[in-house]
Amino acid sequence: MSSEAPTRPDPTAIQATSSTSTTSFPQVIPPVDSLTLPGRSLVLCFDGTGDQYDHDNSNIVRFVQLLKKDDKKKQMVYYQTGIGTGVGASPQGIIAAKISQTLDAMVASGLGNHVRAGYEFLMQNYSDGDRISLFGFSRGAYTARALAGMLHKVGLLPAYNNEQVPFAYNMFKRDDEEGWKMSCGFKRAFCVDVKIDFVGVFDTVNSVGIIPRELPFAKSNYLIRVFRHAVALDERRAKFKANLWGRTTDAEEKLGEAGKKKVYHREKTKGGVWSYVTGWGTEQDQGKNQDGKKAQGSSHRGGHDFTASADRGHQTDVQEVWFAGAHCDVGGGSVRNDTPSSLAGVPLRWMLRQCFLNNTGILFHSAELEEIGLSPASLWPTVKIPTPISDGHKLQATDATLVESPAQSLEPTSSTTKINGTGTGTAEVSLIPPQPIKLGSEYDAKDALQPIYDQLSIAKWWWILELLPMKQRYQRHDQSWRTWFSANLGGPRVIHGQKRFKTYVHRSVQYRMQQLGYKPRAEILAAPGLTWVD
Repeated sequence: MSSEAPTRPDPTAIQATSSTSTTSFPQVIPPVDSLTLPGRSLVLCFDGTGDQYDHDNSNIVRFVQLLKKDDKKKQMVYYQTGIGTGVGASPQGIIAAKISQTLDAMVASGLGNHVRAGYEFLMQNYSDGDRISLFGFSRGAYTARALAGMLHKVGLLPAYNNEQVPFAYNMFKRDDEEGWKMSCGFKRAFCVDVKIDFVGVFDTVNSVGIIPRELPFAKSNYLIRVFRHAVALDERRAKFKANLWGRTTDAEEKLGEAGKKKVYHREKTKGGVWSYVTGWGTEQDQGKNQDGKKAQGSSHRGGHDFTASADRGHQTDVQEVWFAGAHCDVGGGSVRNDTPSSLAGVPLRWMLRQCFLNNTGILFHSAELEEIGLSPASLWPTVKIPTPISDGHKLQATDATLVESPAQSLEPTSSTTKINGTGTGTAEVSLIPPQPIKLGSEYDAKDALQPIYDQLSIAKWWWILELLPMKQRYQRHDQSWRTWFSANLGGPRVIHGQKRFKTYVHRSVQYRMQQLGYKPRAEILAAPGLTWVD
């Protein structure tokens, strides 16, 4: 394969070619006049810690650049710089401002400012029927999920009620019985119900700041229709453990039960999560189980699905997919803007495809999509992605845009993982098929082979935190939490429950394994639930 980056097409001459004709492609997709969805798109984007527009932009900045922003009757876009950049801070001197920003970056002292700022944007601009989509990276991803939690717990205030926002946020933060009662009463008195159409986040961190902070419904939220999460396989810092989709415990449900019956669920639903829907976003898959029946009572966390004890009235389509790279290799910002290829391009293109697969109605500029290596014709009017393989060994290439690269020979130990078999002894299953791996575009193929930027190797001062005991939490299958303190010492992330539930890994990881002999730091088991996605 050539070491040069694929030549970018001329964005001023975008055309869609079919078997019958060649026509000028719409400058915006989906075309505004083709939308049948009600309301506008309200798109809120929250950047990572210390991130803003600069020489090494994150995927959030790159995402915002793709959006149509000149017609607020169809779409409104809100971008927020990351925690540690002074969002929502009061006017102050230069020294005081720097101290405030440093504290914000270290302990997330300004988290409330960030959540409230996003809330106020929605308060001022939301109209009945508008579709809310939230995107974020790192702590910005946590901010997006916290905002979704606030909308769930206290609702949305009508416009021009700015004085009420601090009260609403304070009640949202309280997770005790009195806090639930106050939130329910506040919601009934002042607020309206809204739903969240789509949440797309890049590598949400497990704790926000040196002092861990957890806000209600930041882990799971049945208000969300579709939840997509790109997660890093190779991040290993203590303060950057993956914050995956979770479940509400029975105790948490009881705290809000009275309020839920009266206010939270006007549709008589129950619980803190929606049901999980598997599949590729296709009509025939969503909401059906293996027998083709409506999927009920199942929910999802960490790329796994499990059966819940009660019938949930709503469904959240949840998919958390693991990608090669460390934190900023997934969320962007590891390399300068003029670098032609980087690992971050793969999850960005995946997230964009998910926006179209799930019919969000978010409007994108075709020329800008071309600039990041996504053909608009592959997204609209139908999304063209590679056909998923069935068992890890069979490859089906039905899309003419698929790119093939010859496989390289690897040592046998680099392509196999031992797992417990059903009988005696162990079974050895290959993670890499003998056939050449195929990705959806030449850009994915190029980006998938780029360097990983491990901050523990680049910035040695991160090791200070690796030596300190840190609080760790893991949610068991019975919904209870296990909490302990330990020094991380550069240990990798753990993908829990692989032998019991589905684990979603992007096919670019498999491609990197085949081409480079890559072995992810987080262990991937060749268990029955391992699913390669495009």
